[in-house]
Amino acid sequence: MNDTFQRIVATFWGIEMASCDVIRDSAKKLAVITAMDGTRYMLKGEQYNSDKMQQICAFANKLSAILPVTTYLKIGDGGYTVTEQNIVYTLEHMVSGTAINCLTNIHIEEIGTALGKMHRFSLEHSILLNQATSWAMFGGNVSDALGDYDENELSFRDFATAFAQEPHMQDIASLYTGYRKQLEDVWRELPIAATQGDFCYYNMLFDEQQQISGIFDFNLAGDEVLLNECVAVGVYLCWHVDYQGELSSTQRFQQFMQAYEKQRTLNVLEKKMFPALFAIIRAFRYDRVENGIKNSEAKGVFLNETLEILRN
Repeated sequence: MNDTFQRIVATFWGIEMASCDVIRDSAKKLAVITAMDGTRYMLKGEQYNSDKMQQICAFANKLSAILPVTTYLKIGDGGYTVTEQNIVYTLEHMVSGTAINCLTNIHIEEIGTALGKMHRFSLEHSILLNQATSWAMFGGNVSDALGDYDENELSFRDFATAFAQEPHMQDIASLYTGYRKQLEDVWRELPIAATQGDFCYYNMLFDEQQQISGIFDFNLAGDEVLLNECVAVGVYLCWHVDYQGELSSTQRFQQFMQAYEKQRTLNVLEKKMFPALFAIIRAFRYDRVENGIKNSEAKGVFLNETLEILRN
């Protein structure tokens, strides 16, 4: 049992521990805490802005009204965090269920539904966290900081470097830059609100009926253009994750979007910008680009497919 973890949990949260299963005790801290009454918690610690973490914890607790998200425990002064030696600690309830590594149609529909609920909730309650997410675009890539870092643009640059001499490159570049310009011109007019920031199956647990039973890991929570997160999550789930079922990737994405829009209908501008955003995210997701560059023997097929995606 880690003495520091035991002291922090007892002193600030008033919990007497029966056991402490330390998972990580380096720059980032992670431990499963079991209280004397059998209740289990996750203690997390990392270098983070304490005020921002307070906002994130409050956001997660609000979301628990509509989704099975982890909830954070308050300390005596009403806050959620404890800071020791530049490490910010939080304590949250453990969620129950089973982790998965292969998606079914039910999983995809569940995640689309839950994402739509979260986006609608944040918009309706005007919740903002005043920091970006890892999905962010148009930050300029001046640093690796969230909000500056634009993975889509960097993936395109890698693509353009690798295939600079290929005959399709000019058409691909023209379509890509055209779509980016259309999107950048209206980006700040699109709905934006607080999100969990990494709304993917590996941050969820599921029950025996394949329903979401727990959502956790809010450390990347922030404000995002909701259409951007929606498309990015859908593309990842439907083209880049193992799947068991009969639907094509395109059909799965349609199912995902239908489930999402039952909870939050896209507005007129979002619907107008959807094709351009889908095209650049689908074509230049980083792992698609990395695999295409590595597989030189299938270069022609990869470039043709990229052009098809952009022409949509």
